[in-house]
Parts: sequence; C-alpha cells; structure tokens
Amino acid sequence: MKTAVPWDRFDLIVFDMDGTLYDQPRLRRRMAGLLAREAIRSRSLHVMRTLSAYRRKREAMGEIMASDFADAQYALPGHQPDRVRAIVADWMEQRPLPLLRDCRTPGAGSLFARLAERHVLAVFSDYRPEGKLTALGLSAHLCVTAEDVGRLKPDPAGLLWLINQAKTVPARTLMIGDRDDRDGEAARRIGVRSLIRGRDFRHFREPMFRHDA
Repeated sequence: MKTAVPWDRFDLIVFDMDGTLYDQPRLRRRMAGLLAREAIRSRSLHVMRTLSAYRRKREAMGEIMASDFADAQYALPGHQPDRVRAIVADWMEQRPLPLLRDCRTPGAGSLFARLAERHVLAVFSDYRPEGKLTALGLSAHLCVTAEDVGRLKPDPAGLLWLINQAKTVPARTLMIGDRDDRDGEAARRIGVRSLIRGRDFRHFREPMFRHDA
C-alpha cells in the first residue's frame, strides 16, 4: 500500500494506540524528565525501576502468548502487586495524558474525521485507550484492549471481537499499527491487511492518506 489506500474496500479501520496515534519516543523522553524529577524528590529509583520491570514483563508475556496476564503482569519479584498496579496506573495511564496532544501523529485529527463518515473506526490496544483518545482529541466507534479479550497482541482475539462488533469480515478490515511483530502479525493471522508506521508510512499527512473515500 505505497500508493493511495483503497478505503472503499474496507468497512472497519482499526488503529493501534501507542506509537501509532502519537509519537511514543517523544512522549517517553518527556516522561523520562518527570521520572527523573520524581527520583530526585523521593531520593529513590523505585518508580523508575518498577516501570522498567513491568514493561519487560509485558513484552515477554506477549512473546509467549500468555493468557493469564491480567493479574500476573503485576507480580514482579520483590514488589507488592497492588503497589505495582498503582504505579502503572499513575505513571503510564494518568500522568502522560496532558502531554499527549503535543505528541499526536500529524494528520490524525483530519484523517479520523474523514474516515468516521463512512467507516467504523476502532482502537485495538494492549492498554486502555479511552483516556488517551480524549487527550489526543480523537474519538472511535469501538475500543478493545488485551484485558477485554484475555489475550495480548499478536493474538488476534481483539481484532476478531472488533470485526464481529462491526458486522464485517477480515477481508474488509484494515489494521494500522506501529509494530509488525504485534499489530502486523495479529492482522496476518486472520487475513487482515495492515499498514505499519515506520515501514509503510511516517505520519497521516502522507499522500497515501489523502484520497480516502
């Protein structure tokens, strides 16, 4: 899909959230500054180390297709699960929100507005996307997360749920993400076409997104 996307062939357009609808490296650089200030204030690297360990565990669980991750993801050696959950909710779900709009992928707003007129727009994310969508100034018809379906990407369970909700089929579904090993692989497993940021496009102002039906 190096040329214009044939939008009329799709009923359902599914977007990944992190790294697709906003510049994740840019956000992480800004969050790193907040974490550094927290470490200085508290004279502790506990929050930083907890978040790093949590991300590594989630990544590993995705690689082994873990199905019991909802509680297990917070079970880190030497940590209380409730405390890990609270740190993740604070630093990964709440504190980034005010920073997101400035990191939004160029062209996302106009693309969403145009596509919503003739397509079902959905977000399929490993993390809850609703707060981030609001912070980005975007809206979708459907959202689903890994915890909703009990499977992390690249398991296509979330995609299948969205396809069922949209009353369409894989051949008329397009997945737009930023990781071929997660978003692209989930799409391939059920015959869904995909576009991967960094491989197929860099932002939504590129010519391939200008001719939507």
